[in-house]
Amino acid sequence: FDESHYGFPEIYYKIMETDTQRVDAFHKAFQLHNNLQDATVCEIGVGTLPLTKLYMPYVKKAYLIENNPDLVPYINKEIAKHPWADKVEVIYADALTVDLPEKVDYVIGELMSIYCANEFQVQIFQHMREFLKPNGKLFPNRIVNFARLCEAEIDPDVHHYPVNFTRHQPMFLTQQFLVNEIELLKEKKQGVKLSFPVPVLFSGTVNALYLESYVEVTEGSNFTGTDSLMPPTVLKTTNTQEVKAGDLVHIDFSFDYGSSLDEISCVLS
Repeated sequence: FDESHYGFPEIYYKIMETDTQRVDAFHKAFQLHNNLQDATVCEIGVGTLPLTKLYMPYVKKAYLIENNPDLVPYINKEIAKHPWADKVEVIYADALTVDLPEKVDYVIGELMSIYCANEFQVQIFQHMREFLKPNGKLFPNRIVNFARLCEAEIDPDVHHYPVNFTRHQPMFLTQQFLVNEIELLKEKKQGVKLSFPVPVLFSGTVNALYLESYVEVTEGSNFTGTDSLMPPTVLKTTNTQEVKAGDLVHIDFSFDYGSSLDEISCVLS
C-alpha cells in the first residue's frame, strides 16, 4: 500500500484486474441481482474499471468515484470507447466526503485490505450508505475476520508480511478463531476492542497472529483473500508467550479501521 500513489502502485491495478477469484465473485453478485438491470449505481474507487465493465451495459445510471489523479486520462479514454458512456458520470473526489446528486440502488467498492486496515473502507461505506435508497445494497455486504495464534520466523524490523507467492505458512498453535464480523450496512464503530481466551493445541512460543478476512459480496457470492487483495497476513503480537498444549491464552486485541496493521495491539497473557 502506497499512500503517495493514492493507494496501490500501478502494477497492482493490473494484478487486481486479473484476480479472477475476486472479479468473478463480484460478477456473480451482480448476476444474483439481475445484473443490476435498470438500477442507479455508485462505484467507489473504480481504478481501471474491471468491475465497472461488468454491470454498465445493464444499469440506468452510474456514478463512478475515483481519487487517484493519475488515472483520470485512462478512465476518460476507456469510458469513451463504450456505447454506455452517456450513462456514466465520473466524480474525481474523496469518497469520505463526496456528495451524490441522487440516491442510488447499489454502492459498489472493491477497496479492501486485510482486516479493513490501510484503507478507510468502513468509514467510506458509513458515509456512502447515506446515499442508498430504502432497501439499497452494498457490495461487499459483510467482512468476517479470523485469526490463529502462531510461531513465525519474522525479522526484528518487520511487523507484518502477507502470506502469498513463495511465502511459507507459520506453525499454527491454535485453531482458527473468529475476531469480529463487519456488516457494512450497519457498522457504527470505528474500530475493535476485544478481550477473550483461546485454547492452545500445540506447545511453542506465540509471537504472531495469522490474519484472514473472508468477504461476502452479497448473499451467495463470497471470496477469501487472494494474492492481490486481502492475502492472509502474519502480524507480530505485542508480546511473546511460551505456551503448552491445553493452555488457555488470554488475548486483549484492539485496532482502528483504516489504521496501519502495525498499529494493531495484541497483548497475550
